[in-house]
Amino acid sequence: MVLNCAFMSFVVGMPVVLLAPKWLDPERRLPHRIGEFFWGRLVWRLIPFWKLEIEGAERIGRGGPYLVCTNHQSLLDVLVVMSLGGDFKWVSGLRFFKIPMLAVYMRLTGYIAADLKNPFSAGSVLQECGDWLDRGVSVGMFPEGTRSASGQLGSFKPGAFRVAVEKNLPVLPVAIDGTRNILPRGRGTYLGDSPFKTIRVRVLDPIELDDLSEPTPVALSRACRAAIQDQLSTWRGLTPPVERGASAVETPARTDASA
Repeated sequence: MVLNCAFMSFVVGMPVVLLAPKWLDPERRLPHRIGEFFWGRLVWRLIPFWKLEIEGAERIGRGGPYLVCTNHQSLLDVLVVMSLGGDFKWVSGLRFFKIPMLAVYMRLTGYIAADLKNPFSAGSVLQECGDWLDRGVSVGMFPEGTRSASGQLGSFKPGAFRVAVEKNLPVLPVAIDGTRNILPRGRGTYLGDSPFKTIRVRVLDPIELDDLSEPTPVALSRACRAAIQDQLSTWRGLTPPVERGASAVETPARTDASA
């Protein structure tokens, strides 16, 4: 069903995007909105096994622009964030820009390609992020850099937060839990005995640089990670870790529970 929605977005949306004059849509909001409809809204209504519980979605459209940062457990996380609405540009792995049709859509939308295997490309990625933020458009990314295989929160890369510090812009943390139970990393099927699953997502309060004792990328990454980890711990009934740094580790959660 996900692939069907993606295909329909290309068939229906691409002609509209290609025919629309760029001067009418300089921020390229139209292609993002088309993808948001098919991938972020329609897909969740067509799959009866998955229940999406959303809190705080109004924050993503209030204020900004933001550096939108979320934890990463599954490829479905992209669809979850798309369901929240709002205009933003994804920072995505370079491999997705090599998939036919999807690559055309992503480039037309202004999404940002990140070569995770080439550390020298970080500067150009942050430059593109900064260009969109200067134009008032938020940027979304997964600061862990990859999907969590265990479901536990990984470390956040401080370099991803440099652009927020340089532009003096707030970070908007988004916590997601449950996508790994549907499509875990390295597996093609859901965890547990039942296909019925619940995904929880909550847009947390923005983190301003003025809220930090030291307005640095490291401090900002730790504050963002701590906010998301606290929310995950609350959902899972765990005690939040005492240490608030990037190396904090929470108690392993059950990963085979179905909704």
